[in-house]
Amino acid sequence: MRQLVKYPTKLFTLMVLCFIAFSSLLLLVSGIVYYETYSKIAYREIRETKRELLDETSQKLSNYVAGIQDTARFLVTNTMVQQHLSEPPESKYDFVAKSRQLYEEFQKLATVKEGLHSIELYTDWLKGYPSFQDQFMHPMADAQTQGWLGRMDSADGFWIASHDYPAPGSAARMVSYVHRIIGNRGEILGIVKINIPDKKLFDILSKRDTAGTGDNYYVVLDSGGNYIASVLPPGISLLGGVDELAHAVADTKYSIIQSDANTQYWMLMQLISKDVLKQSGKEIRTLIIGLLCGLIILSIPLALWVSRKLTSPIYGIVEGMRTVEKGDFNVRLNASSIQEYLYLTTHFNRMVHRLKALIEQLNREHRDRREAEIQLLHAQIKPHFLYNTLDLIHWRALDYNAHEISQMVQQLSKLFRIGLSNDKWYVPVRDELAHARCYMAIQEYRQNFSIEYTENVKSDLLDVSIPKILLQPFLENAVIHGFQHRGIDKAVIQVSIEQREEAGSPQLLITITDNGCGLPEGFDLQTTGGIGIRNVMDRIHLYCGPKYGVRVAPGEQGGAQVVMNLPLIGREEDMEQLRRSLTHEYDSLGG
Repeated sequence: MRQLVKYPTKLFTLMVLCFIAFSSLLLLVSGIVYYETYSKIAYREIRETKRELLDETSQKLSNYVAGIQDTARFLVTNTMVQQHLSEPPESKYDFVAKSRQLYEEFQKLATVKEGLHSIELYTDWLKGYPSFQDQFMHPMADAQTQGWLGRMDSADGFWIASHDYPAPGSAARMVSYVHRIIGNRGEILGIVKINIPDKKLFDILSKRDTAGTGDNYYVVLDSGGNYIASVLPPGISLLGGVDELAHAVADTKYSIIQSDANTQYWMLMQLISKDVLKQSGKEIRTLIIGLLCGLIILSIPLALWVSRKLTSPIYGIVEGMRTVEKGDFNVRLNASSIQEYLYLTTHFNRMVHRLKALIEQLNREHRDRREAEIQLLHAQIKPHFLYNTLDLIHWRALDYNAHEISQMVQQLSKLFRIGLSNDKWYVPVRDELAHARCYMAIQEYRQNFSIEYTENVKSDLLDVSIPKILLQPFLENAVIHGFQHRGIDKAVIQVSIEQREEAGSPQLLITITDNGCGLPEGFDLQTTGGIGIRNVMDRIHLYCGPKYGVRVAPGEQGGAQVVMNLPLIGREEDMEQLRRSLTHEYDSLGG
């Protein structure tokens, strides 16, 4: 994570990579789904085509074996064959002559019919005579020895599965068709056996291999579903029977296709390599891979264009921020056609405009502050001149023994020194009380009634800091408005300062009470009051916070009562905490 933060990736690069990765994944999934779907359809179609070709091959093979059966039926219904076999030979010469005629008739058909290896005759007609042409005529006992004679009880003719056939010099595999010869009286005269090399059958099947795969593996069944012959790949056998062939092929690279079962044609089972069935799938896979690679390559320029389209407004905002960092607040961003970017650019322009206005306002305030400081420097000359003049009047009054004038001037000079010479916002309570005493002393000289001014404050509160010139406006208001129109001999004004806990925090309460005429009817501090009182209220809110202020109410024994609640600032840490809280409050109000 630290490495990522230390070397952040550009949004443009990230979007390009994400777009290419997403499009590649989408194309890959689409390609896989299409390939799987096409492979299944192609596999099914190829199997169906192979099966149709196998049906055609089965029909051709059935036509061929039907011709063999017709040849056998021609022989067993031949009049000459039936006549010769129905009458025993009269002599050896007659046996040889008739045997020759039968041999020549059989051989004539064997040479005419394509694919026949030989035609044999099994009969008891030759009993008592030597065998004529050992490969042509055999006694019925030989049929019994070969094991197929018993099947004659249920059928006139049938096929014998591929079997070994002794031939001069070697042995061959033959498929044979046997049909019995029945005489006019219903007796069995003999059996005709036509032998066909099983290779001949497979040659017929191989001619139908239009694909040229060379893997011509077949299992031949007659119309009744009986096994006739087979040629199988190495490692696969039919020792368990035809029904077990599917199980034997299950774990090999071959798949079985079977022709339609019917009672008219022979049935074929062909073993085809699965690679042949999936050959078109391999081709489409290569095509899909090439197409996917091409689409991914083509998606790169599209990803670059889309990413640039989406990130260019952000780069514009970044450039605008850099311009603002340099102090140029005249930059403005163009509107974007994308809603989210339009929102960003609009608020960026609004923010820059507001910043520019705030900077200009700060500059004006700075200029005004500088001018005020200059004016203050000039104004500081006047108090010094005023103090010196008041001191001169004080001493001149003493020269003429005008002691009251001297004391008034002295109190006025002290009043000005406390109120004007200190440029701080806060003063200790002792200085504020001294300022109030000076003012009340001057008022005693001015008024035609005596004033009793008292203070009630503990010594540990004299060093507490408060905003300066808080008491004088209320004392002035009490003297001028509370006693001018009331005929009394003595005005009593008391200032009390105490510490209290308010809302869980210590506060300083300043209470001013008098025995004057009290508050006028309908008095409201918010709408009534002079500039001095309003100034005190505003300064308390500004210097101390909005939760502090002034309350004015009728006194308990007449007159008026003014209560000011202020923060208790006894140390520099309290002052710092007050400043932080004020900063937080005004920031929250302005934010």
